Amino acid sequence: MTTATATLTAREYLRVSVDKSGTERSPEQQHSEHAETAAELGITLGKPYKDIGSASRYAKKARDDFERLLADLRNDRFGADLLWLWESSRGSRKTGEWVTLLDLCEEKGVRFYVQTHERILDPRNGNDRRTLLLDAVDSEYESYKTHKRVTRGVKTNLNHPGGARGHGVCPFGYERGYERVRDANGRRVMRPTEQRPEPNEAQAVIELFFRIRAGYSMAAIERDFKARGLVGRQGKPLSARTMRGMAQRVAYIGKRTHKGKELPASWPVVADFPGASYDGKPVSVAEFVKVFHEVQNILKNGDRRTNFSGGARHAFSRTLVCDVCDAPMTVTYRKAAGTPQPPAYQCHGRGCTRINKEKTDCLLRTVVLAYLARPDVYAVVTPQDGGAELVTVQAELILKRSQLEAFEDEDPETPAEARLIGRKIERLTGELRELEKRETELTPGPSPLAALFDYGPDVEKRWDATPVEAQRSIARMLLAPDVLGQVRVKQVSASASQDVTDRLTWVDADGREVTPSSR
Repeated sequence: MTTATATLTAREYLRVSVDKSGTERSPEQQHSEHAETAAELGITLGKPYKDIGSASRYAKKARDDFERLLADLRNDRFGADLLWLWESSRGSRKTGEWVTLLDLCEEKGVRFYVQTHERILDPRNGNDRRTLLLDAVDSEYESYKTHKRVTRGVKTNLNHPGGARGHGVCPFGYERGYERVRDANGRRVMRPTEQRPEPNEAQAVIELFFRIRAGYSMAAIERDFKARGLVGRQGKPLSARTMRGMAQRVAYIGKRTHKGKELPASWPVVADFPGASYDGKPVSVAEFVKVFHEVQNILKNGDRRTNFSGGARHAFSRTLVCDVCDAPMTVTYRKAAGTPQPPAYQCHGRGCTRINKEKTDCLLRTVVLAYLARPDVYAVVTPQDGGAELVTVQAELILKRSQLEAFEDEDPETPAEARLIGRKIERLTGELRELEKRETELTPGPSPLAALFDYGPDVEKRWDATPVEAQRSIARMLLAPDVLGQVRVKQVSASASQDVTDRLTWVDADGREVTPSSR
């Protein structure tokens, strides 16, 4: 029963978790019932606070308006007599957070109206405070039980005999089969049975990986896909940002991740279907997996990746360096008395040096192709093994993963015990994330050079067929102080002659001149 009150003002805190069941009250529904009750009681509602998302201790996203509510209370900006909630759990399912809110409201003289209690509760009143605190404990315990149910479901998927099953949206490139079953409540629901490559989408995924390895920029792939009418599931063209995310998904090699750990999945590699091909040639599962790992190495090594901004037209532009001011050399075009002059590389800083592009390209091309023809050089630019540190990190990972599994299998008897275990799980998860990041940094990957231009015959022919973006990536990789040497362009006055062989100098990381043929 509701009773009349003196004229009061109230501000609502409206929150709902992302609701897939259709049983939760939406913020709009909550406000509608609040307004009806407020009108009956003669209470004036002010501007509400509103959040969408979980309030449990397992939530990963911050609730912006809840933080604003606390800040307004602390700084006397709340401006109302009552804080109106649909139910206590709408405020918070974390006991500590709820106590903070109660203490602030008590300090500022703000009372609660809880719709499901149908009355005003005053945190300064012992009985009302006890009611609100019990609500918080009950809410946190319900949150814990929900978490355990979800965790068991995830574990069931992870430990499926045929490999970890999918948990979420089916990735582009795959399709899922479903069957109708009854859930624990007796409702008929659709459950996935298998995930398999969808040939049309999978072909686009295969092409994406092969083209990244070949050196095409994301922007160039995006433009080409758009021109050909290749679109995502929403009917929109695949953007460069979307494709970059796709290129990092281990789902395409038949794996899934859980808390940063890769697990064998129940679905096949995206190239595991009849007719899988690229550029008219069949693509095997093993070949696609190899290309996938090469692409990961390209994407994670910023200094060696392809030019994702697109538009590269010159293989050696910005690879050469001005010997006077250390600025990169870029291609420029000039006219003399209205007559076009041969293109040249010019210092992009102060214009200190200028050198004929065609003759310079000819010399650099000869040096680079001679280097690419050697089978021994493809390991030179491969990341080094992490050695003893890698072994130590991997041992710590094994230990902490076993500790995490032990805590996740615990069945606490009290909310306090549940909170303690939750904090330990949260700490271990953070430590594992950092260790796994370090393991990735220390683990040697495939040669980035081989990913762009593998060893084989017909080096000159294959170089000419390689996209300019990839040629430039290779040039940056090889014309570096620790490989062939940094190429510096001297002024004519500082050179023995105007010939490019005299004007170019090759230096190592210590600034000493080197001979590229001896590297």
